[in-house]
Amino acid sequence: MEEIAKRRNIDLVDALMDAQDERNLRLVDRAAIADSVGYLQQHGFNATEIARCLVRYFYVDLDMLNEALTPA
Repeated sequence: MEEIAKRRNIDLVDALMDAQDERNLRLVDRAAIADSVGYLQQHGFNATEIARCLVRYFYVDLDMLNEALTPA
């Protein structure tokens, strides 16, 4: 059931992003990356899914993303 809900959320994000133009937004602010990672973790995404999702839709600073995904 949880997997179906997660897939539905991904499909909704896909539809939203397809409705926008093809330019990817930049996600390079440390706080914004941490907030995005935290939000996705709260909704049940694991580190691999989070990285895949953010990289798919944004130009992400990968060093900061890896830092946010690494447990303190």
